[in-house]
Amino acid sequence: MSKKVVFLDRDGVINIPLIKNKKTYAPRKFSKFRFYPYTKKNCEILIKLGYKLIIITNQPDISIKKLKVQELNKMHNKIIKELNIKNIFVSRSSNDNNPNRKPNPGLLIKAIKKHDINVKKSFMIGDRRKDIEAADKIKCKSIFIDRNYNEKKPVSHIFSCSSLSQAVKFIKKYK
Repeated sequence: MSKKVVFLDRDGVINIPLIKNKKTYAPRKFSKFRFYPYTKKNCEILIKLGYKLIIITNQPDISIKKLKVQELNKMHNKIIKELNIKNIFVSRSSNDNNPNRKPNPGLLIKAIKKHDINVKKSFMIGDRRKDIEAADKIKCKSIFIDRNYNEKKPVSHIFSCSSLSQAVKFIKKYK
């Protein structure tokens, strides 16, 4: 029986990114890695609603040698341990043509196959246009968390909000 999932982007959705000039950057040190308030509570609510949680994240700082794999692993171990995340799928590529780097859907497709996911019952929550475009390519409902970055916003999501808490409230009411 196929499962329903909430795909979550990482930086800007569950954890606080570094913001410089209204542009978002992933933390490069474990010591700078912090969850947003209520992230754990929101993940628990989604799990109680019957959703599995899977992270889909671009981490190009690995390929350009600005983030060490050990630091990334510490961050991801914290996510899995504290948030009851089923799996984390990571694109380490900085090449936008890489099929696994969002907005390309490669990692979403791998997750769907590995976990027998029913896309029609699932959601993608992201804070950037690339997240929403990747969801569009697999026909997954998407929710855009608008952090007001200085970049082009997506247009095809089914709901826009300013926090994971608001996204979770929307999913609770969605039929």
